[in-house]
Amino acid sequence: MPASTAPQPQAPVQPSPCPTAAATPAVFPPVDPAHVSNCALPAWLPRFAFCTLKTRCIPLSEDFVRYLNADGIFLPLDADGRHPAGYRSSDDNYSDSESDNDTDDVGGENNDLNVHPSFPDLQRDIEDTIAEFGGAVFPKLNWSSPKDASWVATGSTLKCVSPSDVYLLLKSSDFVAHDLAYAYESCAGWKGSGRGSEDVACVDVVPTRPARFELVLRKWYELMPSMEFRCFVRDNVLIGISQRDVANYYDFLVRDSAELQSLIQEFFTSNIQGRFPDANYVFDVYINQRNRKVWLLDFNPFSPETDSLLFDWSNILVATIPPSPPSLPDFRVLQSQTEAVGSAHPAYATNRLPRDAVDLSTGETIDSFAERFRRNVYDAI
Repeated sequence: MPASTAPQPQAPVQPSPCPTAAATPAVFPPVDPAHVSNCALPAWLPRFAFCTLKTRCIPLSEDFVRYLNADGIFLPLDADGRHPAGYRSSDDNYSDSESDNDTDDVGGENNDLNVHPSFPDLQRDIEDTIAEFGGAVFPKLNWSSPKDASWVATGSTLKCVSPSDVYLLLKSSDFVAHDLAYAYESCAGWKGSGRGSEDVACVDVVPTRPARFELVLRKWYELMPSMEFRCFVRDNVLIGISQRDVANYYDFLVRDSAELQSLIQEFFTSNIQGRFPDANYVFDVYINQRNRKVWLLDFNPFSPETDSLLFDWSNILVATIPPSPPSLPDFRVLQSQTEAVGSAHPAYATNRLPRDAVDLSTGETIDSFAERFRRNVYDAI
């Protein structure tokens, strides 16, 4: 991140329309499946393609959904029936015959999933999109990106340059698993994921999953975390804006608060307000630091499952609509590094160790462990 210039007087920021939550109880408006579905990227993209990053949505087959839900982390064969190029070395003692002997282990309820699945049509779609987008993409499912699994990818990044990169991230992510089975859990009437006999969903009230899953591939950009912001909308009024990276203090955000606040308010008024089908929602934006252009990144449900970052949800829920007197939305950034909520532990640390990884761990350094984990994933097929 470039160093900031000498401190300058801070432009005054409008008073907050979000009062402290006093004695008024914070009550969320009911969340229904339609609201959650409206926040899925394939649902909102047609309406907001003009103000978001380049994106392609690829419908996924049920075979691929079953592959994502299957236990273990393993990669499909490529379109030619070959193992993907990976991290296998000459001393790994790998042989096709040894792998083939493991097919009996699949057994049981996973018999319909070949131990060596292959998705040639999907592979071609991914390759075509990567080529169209300049050689690299950022993957998501309907709602979530596999950002909790970046540790397993080369370079610890979500930058994907091949279908195997996409598969590995999706298969390793708890966030993606949440999309597959728990996307509607914030809805009233939701009873479970329906994935097992002891966890049955009330399908007459809330769906267990969307009718169709889609792979979302976005053109890869080197975005600066400091310029990502989360915006809270209640009754079609932009109430609050929070810095997304709450683990780091950026002095230029304090200095430029008034300008950034106005840019986001103008973007909301011109491009978002009245276009999204719900009155209450959360959206994320990115501001290009060089030319100050604002880009829409995502929509999120207006529910406690969405991280409120530098706000307390009670502030958003009891804010006066419209604010009186009229004012710009409350704009919150860290005022010093001592306010940062980060710690010595990396982000999503609790999501970093699936059972497969724990079984492989022998106490070595994270770099050597990650390399050995990747080799085992490729060799397992």
